[in-house]
Amino acid sequence: MGLNAPSRAATAVAGDRWTVLDPTRVPASWGIDPTTPVRANLSGDYTYLTHGYYASLDAEQRGEAVVPTAAECLDAYVVPIALEVARRAGLPVPNAQLVTDRWPAPPLLAYPVNPFSSRGELLADAAAIASRRNGLTYTGKYPVLCQTLPDDCRIDVVRIVLGTTTVAEYASFAAEIWAAFRVPLMKVRVIVSRDAYHFSGIEPLPFKALTADERRVLEEGAWRG
Repeated sequence: MGLNAPSRAATAVAGDRWTVLDPTRVPASWGIDPTTPVRANLSGDYTYLTHGYYASLDAEQRGEAVVPTAAECLDAYVVPIALEVARRAGLPVPNAQLVTDRWPAPPLLAYPVNPFSSRGELLADAAAIASRRNGLTYTGKYPVLCQTLPDDCRIDVVRIVLGTTTVAEYASFAAEIWAAFRVPLMKVRVIVSRDAYHFSGIEPLPFKALTADERRVLEEGAWRG
């Protein structure tokens, strides 16, 4: 049995960007019947209360199989939750702790956990922590997730489109992240140590920011009937 043909309403609602995934782009770990059309929300920014978030929520309410779901939108950008998702998927994650006052020794990546911001910052030394601790915690009102950086590491940002990336080094990593998070377009921060690629966090990758090669990936990953 083949895929059911997607309706026009399901693929382009009020200017939303969607694609129906080719079954080869649907990881077996998702447990989805291969005859079920899986619609990927290509907004690229799924932050809570944004247009991308509501597009997924509306599709779910129509009974469609959609990635990401509204719950997955929320989990992807809350770094403490995302670290747990990655850990349960078997991906290496850095040592991390939530702090407001007593911070670990630098260098570290600090992610604010509050309703206003989630972008991580590299704090290389004690002076950087002293300069940013009040701003990141809103003067102690909100916690910050601190990820301790191992010696001789580097920090990469990998652009992932439907589980693929243009960087050959990260091909396997990108597929694992796609299977774990089900986010079609994302930038993933990675802490690279001597022995592992440690998942650090996910940031939006808006559709309009895609390169020509990345848009070709979308075309290649679409269901063709």
